[in-house]
Amino acid sequence: MSIHPTAIIGDGAIIAAEAEIGPYAVIGSNVSIGSATKVGAHAVIDGHTKIGSNCHIFAGASVGLEPQSISYKGEPTSVVIGDRVTIREYATIHRGTIERGITTIGDDCFLMNYAHVAHDCTLGKGVIMANLATLAGHIDVGDGTVMAGACVFHQFVRIGRLCMISGMSGSRQDVPPFAMVAGNPPMIKGLNIIGMRRGKISSQARSAIKQTYKMLYGSGLNFSQAINQIEREDNGNKIPEVAEIIDFFKTTKRGVLGLYSEGEGSESADSEETVAAGRN
Repeated sequence: MSIHPTAIIGDGAIIAAEAEIGPYAVIGSNVSIGSATKVGAHAVIDGHTKIGSNCHIFAGASVGLEPQSISYKGEPTSVVIGDRVTIREYATIHRGTIERGITTIGDDCFLMNYAHVAHDCTLGKGVIMANLATLAGHIDVGDGTVMAGACVFHQFVRIGRLCMISGMSGSRQDVPPFAMVAGNPPMIKGLNIIGMRRGKISSQARSAIKQTYKMLYGSGLNFSQAINQIEREDNGNKIPEVAEIIDFFKTTKRGVLGLYSEGEGSESADSEETVAAGRN
């Protein structure tokens, strides 16, 4: 354990072996820091916050402070951060409100400078948030999703697994799994084929995903009709990724983001990287 003499460590804080606490860092009394985690200079970690092992929290980062919510009345809510998480300079992660009670960052996430994760958010494993990417409260982000710089998401939005979000974009509606999003206003540009390959999704599954989105967006049916058609044609041989997409559409509360139409920058529907043009 290496704690700089200028660091302030609250009574009751738990700091594991091989952790490093830099100069002028402030660690609250209810904080737990895992093995080999590094906390940089002037970082502030407070509240009921648990940080896993082999994380790196850089200078000026703020983790576990009170949520920016007028409903919060000082309840003992928390932040839980997994292993091997990188939090760069001046990124902010706020603890939950009483509604959900917890903000969660999964293993292997990478939050760049000034990224913001608000109260009650849940990030899956391997999520990347580039500089200034911003999540309002109560947002769920699926594993492996990448958000480019300065994108912004409305509270209660869901972002599916292995999505790719372009810089200066974002959404007020749910973003379905495996989608690429661009533009302002944002729309679905195509499928994140590179992300799916890196995520070890088979070519058979990728083809089924493409056909599923063609039915959802390019068949002329509304989403409910398209889902019924997909389920009828499936014959009980569900590909898990297709089931994941269908469940996402069935459980949306804010609606699902629309697709670029022809003339708005969409590429050929014959390309594996894109879905057929159309709208709900």
